[in-house]
Amino acid sequence: MAIAKAYNLKQAYQMISSGKHTEVELAFDVDADAFFMLSANYGMTGAKITRHDNHFVLRLEAEASSASH
Repeated sequence: MAIAKAYNLKQAYQMISSGKHTEVELAFDVDADAFFMLSANYGMTGAKITRHDNHFVLRLEAEASSASH
């Protein structure tokens, strides 16, 4: 499955919470507050945030993405 691209924080949260995507690229400049907020909100569900090229990619566990739906 292709990585979904979010171009702002609101779009990222919508994609993550929809349960349709297991990987969301944060294709915008993420400030420290937004990064730590995403980490806190999704890290406990097993999500991983990695650096891919110039952006961060949030990878959700399959169970976590379906459970948030």
